[in-house]
Amino acid sequence: MSEMRNPVIGRFCLVLSLAIALMAIGLVILFDHFSLNDSANGRVSLSPGGGLVSVLLGTSLLALVFRRTTTAVALACLTSIIALCQAVLPRIPATESLEILAISTPLLLVVLLTELALLAVIYLPRGRHVGLACGLLVMALGLLSLFSYWYPPLQAFSLGTIPQSTIIVSPLAILAGMVLPFLHTIHRRDLPNFSARLVLVGAFGIALTTVTWHAMRVQNSDSLQDRAEVLAEQLRASSTATFNDDLALIRRLAERQQLLTGMPAQGDWEQDVQGYLNDFREIRLIGILDPGQQLLRADSRGEQYRRWLDSFLQIPDNQKWLDQVISSSGTHLSPPQPDESGRMYAMIAAPARAVTGKPWVIFAVIDLEDAYSSLLQHYDGDLSVRVYYRNIPVFHLSPDTSGGPAIPLATRHTHSDHDSQWRIDVYAREGVLPATVLYLPPMVLFTGLILSFLMMLSQLFWRESERRFRSLRKLNQTVNAHLSREMSFRQANERIMEFSRDILCSIDAKGRFTSINPAAEDILGYRPEELIGGAYDVLIPDIDREATAEEMRKLMAGERRVSDGFRNHMLHRDGHIVTLSWTAEWSNEDQALFCVGRDMTDQLMAETLMREREQFFSLSPDMFCIVDLNSYFFELNNAFVDVLGYEREELLGTSYMQLIHEDDQPKVEEAVAAVITGQTVRGLLVRLINKNTTQHWLEFSAILSSDDLIYVVGRDTTEMRHTQEKLRESETLLKIAEKAARIGGWVLDVASGQTRWSHAMFDIFEMPVGEVPALDEALTLYTPDSRKAITDAVKLCIQSGISFDEEVQIRTWLGRLRWVRVIGQAVRDEDGGIIQIQGGLQDITASHQAMDQIRRFAERQSIIFESITDAFFTLDREWCFTYVNQRSEELLNESRDALLGRTLWEMFPAAQDSEFERQYRHAMETGESVSFEACYAPLDTWLEVSAYPSDEGLAVYYRSINERKQAQLKLEQTMAELERSNRELQDFAFVASHDLQEPLRKIQAFSDRLLTRPDRFDDREQDYLQRMQSAARRMQSLIQDLLTYSRVTTRAQPLTLCDTDRILSEVLQDMETVISRENAVIDASSLPSITGDATQLRQVFQNLLSNAIKFHKPGQNPGVSIYPDYGTADHWTLVVSDNGVGFDERYTEKLFQPFQQLHKQAFPGSGIGLAIVKKILDRHNAKVSVESEVDHGTTFRIHFPISKRMKGSAND
Repeated sequence: MSEMRNPVIGRFCLVLSLAIALMAIGLVILFDHFSLNDSANGRVSLSPGGGLVSVLLGTSLLALVFRRTTTAVALACLTSIIALCQAVLPRIPATESLEILAISTPLLLVVLLTELALLAVIYLPRGRHVGLACGLLVMALGLLSLFSYWYPPLQAFSLGTIPQSTIIVSPLAILAGMVLPFLHTIHRRDLPNFSARLVLVGAFGIALTTVTWHAMRVQNSDSLQDRAEVLAEQLRASSTATFNDDLALIRRLAERQQLLTGMPAQGDWEQDVQGYLNDFREIRLIGILDPGQQLLRADSRGEQYRRWLDSFLQIPDNQKWLDQVISSSGTHLSPPQPDESGRMYAMIAAPARAVTGKPWVIFAVIDLEDAYSSLLQHYDGDLSVRVYYRNIPVFHLSPDTSGGPAIPLATRHTHSDHDSQWRIDVYAREGVLPATVLYLPPMVLFTGLILSFLMMLSQLFWRESERRFRSLRKLNQTVNAHLSREMSFRQANERIMEFSRDILCSIDAKGRFTSINPAAEDILGYRPEELIGGAYDVLIPDIDREATAEEMRKLMAGERRVSDGFRNHMLHRDGHIVTLSWTAEWSNEDQALFCVGRDMTDQLMAETLMREREQFFSLSPDMFCIVDLNSYFFELNNAFVDVLGYEREELLGTSYMQLIHEDDQPKVEEAVAAVITGQTVRGLLVRLINKNTTQHWLEFSAILSSDDLIYVVGRDTTEMRHTQEKLRESETLLKIAEKAARIGGWVLDVASGQTRWSHAMFDIFEMPVGEVPALDEALTLYTPDSRKAITDAVKLCIQSGISFDEEVQIRTWLGRLRWVRVIGQAVRDEDGGIIQIQGGLQDITASHQAMDQIRRFAERQSIIFESITDAFFTLDREWCFTYVNQRSEELLNESRDALLGRTLWEMFPAAQDSEFERQYRHAMETGESVSFEACYAPLDTWLEVSAYPSDEGLAVYYRSINERKQAQLKLEQTMAELERSNRELQDFAFVASHDLQEPLRKIQAFSDRLLTRPDRFDDREQDYLQRMQSAARRMQSLIQDLLTYSRVTTRAQPLTLCDTDRILSEVLQDMETVISRENAVIDASSLPSITGDATQLRQVFQNLLSNAIKFHKPGQNPGVSIYPDYGTADHWTLVVSDNGVGFDERYTEKLFQPFQQLHKQAFPGSGIGLAIVKKILDRHNAKVSVESEVDHGTTFRIHFPISKRMKGSAND
């Protein structure tokens, strides 16, 4: 209940905070606009249009929150109309005066979407979908608007007309988008009780926040204004001083030249001028003009300044100005004049009259931009400066050229020379205001809004907690200690039940188990240590082995990323088949297949039960039917049709209401409505009219399925109605008897001290039913410790009427100790006097014994945790250690005291962003157990970890596998060496099969050609050629035998169930020529099937038969017998016996060695045949023994194991 109410409380407070905040911010904006006057230079006022919309929008949300539907609808419509007017009217030329009320198009969309969501919540049943869509759009507009300040291409999405308003409005729009999906919940469902105190708390906090925000804006604006005034004044004073210094400098230079009788000496002039140019950086050129304004002498910093001087002297207005300078007696500053690049310069000129009386003009050209830049070189603020001469821009300093229009802050006028007017303007751009001005007030505003929201939330939670406290206090009065201890036991049990019931295992690329959990023993009967290291396919029957191998191949090859729902069968230890459903994924990193196998036996049984249930539906004598929500029959069983007398086709697709008695139809409609809401209807008694218009009383039960169909089961109770009343009475008595199980009742008469007992009391005290003991005698049945407690409780109840409820111990009539719970209360007469005490006595011995077992189990569990060899620790949901055993302290190098209460990531930071964190978070989030191996670098330790999640957190078992990892590395190196060796053997086989045989083929070919010309060779030479051919053939046969011997393992086929009789028959057919030539007699009996390689088994038979026929005594026909000998249930013996020359059994061990021939002189051969047979039999796990006697034949006995498949095949 609390989990459902807490989100509703949070959403309610969030919407209420947003509504009050919108109203408060809007009112502050309107107040700020109407109270702003002309003296507030530099103040940034937010749009009053936005303030008006904010007030109306907040009011409409507030009306919706307080269930004022009509007011909310009216305000929503009014807000939408006003917003449309504010967006459209200021853009009409005739209404330009309304521009201050204008709002941006994105803000108009936000307002319209918000009001649309509000109206949809009120009028549409599924208004939450509209609210969700509108909320997403509003959030998107808010985010785009917020980013538009830092990313100018998004400026079109700006919600505000200036950046200051955008930074305020955008987060509010995002918050509005977040709450729009919740309006449906707040409007449609019961909300937590709110009070005037809650609204006052929210309104006070938000009002205080908005007033503080407004005060900070005003304070920041005033501070910015003061800084601008100081900067303007400082620049005015310093520029005036600089220009006065330059005027005085030129005046002194002119005065010095007046003392000369002619032009100054070149050396003296250059010395003076260079000193001035070095000391005054703004001076670019110093020179002398004659009365005709012709340049007599000039020294400058560059040629561009001479060009500027030439351009200056050619302008008529400047010529007139120089004439005034000559005619005057003072120093003058000319109007600014730009150069080719637009840089402003001015001339300072002073007349110099020499002794001769000829007037000269001493002048200097100053760089105005450099002069002002040097004055502001130490200024690193964020304000912009412009300097004008009679409205002509002379100098501009702007720390950031981006942003919106300029905000004028301060202006200063200066009169430098002969009433020349210079103006200094200091301003800031709207988009580049200082961070404290732009960001600090919004941060204060939204921080205050969050705190106000939390205050409202805490107020609601406080009221809710009070309500729940009162409710829980009432419930707590009815809860006894037994239930509390039972709950503790259940929680302790849940902590222990943390092992997976599914098989969790990993398989390497060679199909061997590398790890498996203990569930394998429950499902397959094998302990994990019996399976680890073994091949998985030994557990799979032949019928599923190929499909399982193919599925594993696809996963390892990457053709399939995950195998989900793959089913196969596995062999249980006791021989029965277990059906498993597998989920598997191949890990390239670990080179292992991680699998989860679930026992599907129960599910298959459930499917079988489902089929049986369907048969039951059709064969059950009870009436079953399925109807849809529109009252039409969807399916009926035979019993339903038979009771009503209709054909099945007559009822399907028709309404069941036409069969129900008209008086019962309202009852049925109510039941259907209850079923649709998710309730289960049971025992609905209605009357149905059958085809013959006869009434049947039927009792129905119904439930709604997930596919919106109603499943109904009914029973004809017409003949049972009379007996049903008696049945109800019996059921009532039965329920009373069940409640009274192991609970006895007693009554004590206060006046006489006599007691009355129920029969159960005698059973509990193990006394014969009969005379009831008096009070004093009954008290003797309690143990000494309990007797005092129960005696005091009875006396107190008799004296004051206080009820009692005690758990005490008794000793029964037969001497057994039992724990009982005794409850008693006083019975008063009409005058209020206590006349009786009555109560109950319950045998609670079993629960006490259970609690003792729980206590002993907890102690035993603690001992087990400390004694297990694996390291073990537990974490809560906040990742804090709650238990650490001693083995963990050893592996982690940390004490238990240092770990308990600390988080895993705090104590082991290297585990973050590692396999440990990924696996642990997966287990915690999904509730699935995980097992993995990983290396923790700080400890240089490989760990095998199993983590089991629970409601309390995570239990982790782990062990160090450093030794196993080292062994695995050595194994991999050994396997690589074996693979290299195998490749070399294969290369040798290739050489043997091709390169070595090629010279032999040429020898045979050339010798054949030579033998075709016998006339050229004598008999001796022909004999040499034939011997050479014979040697080549023997060599070629030997190579072929060696290849056959090596290919027994390299080119072996998988072992399958082979038909031995068919293989033997084919071998006999192939050897038919040899058998006929030697007149051999073969006696072959029927042989059982063998699990093996058919090709290699063919080689075994062929070599044994070939030897038996070849090694026979001269003049005697070879005889060979082949038959089976069944020794035990685990193996059978193949017997191959001949009547050949035999051999001495002393040489039996050499018989199966390569190149060993016991009859080398009498019988040709390579000595490889029986070595091949031995190698093939070793691959088939078969044992061979030989019995032989010289001149009396040889008997080979080959013992083959009988597999389970062979047993099954034999049974078939």
